[in-house]
Amino acid sequence: QLANAPIIDIKERVFDFGKIKQKASVEHSFTFTNSGKSDLIIRKVNSSCGCTAVSPKEKVIKPGQSSSIKAVFSSGTRVGRQNKSITVITNDPKSPNLVLRVTGEVEVPSTE
Repeated sequence: QLANAPIIDIKERVFDFGKIKQKASVEHSFTFTNSGKSDLIIRKVNSSCGCTAVSPKEKVIKPGQSSSIKAVFSSGTRVGRQNKSITVITNDPKSPNLVLRVTGEVEVPSTE
């Protein structure tokens, strides 16, 4: 069964958005491929806070097919270093819980 299992193959697990201002948002797509031999199913995608919206492009990815998970981080009134995690739950037996990170800095607004 393991020989025919789906495999989530993701190159990039951390996205650093650098520096952004308050009340700004930044988006990034984490691209992955199913390099296994059966359908990869995205069961659930959770983010560590409401400031990070996530949406998988597809829930079922055929063998050899690529897809992506889009993450949108909204800085709101946050200030300083930000580290948010996104948990992706799949039917890949080797990595059923995949953790992606969105990180960066929210600049303090000038008080002019």
